[in-house]
Amino acid sequence: MGAPFALDFQAVMTIGEALGVDAEMLADVLPAAEMAIVSQYAGDHDGGGDA
Repeated sequence: MGAPFALDFQAVMTIGEALGVDAEMLADVLPAAEMAIVSQYAGDHDGGGDA
């Protein structure tokens, strides 16, 4: 199974809205946060597969 390569920005923005987060601030920091989160998951996998 492969590692994640992106976050669903619409889902994150929807959750942020429900929590009352400043949407402009969230949209501003989301790309950097996505890169940090996805790179952590990618680092946990060896990249090997059954293919």
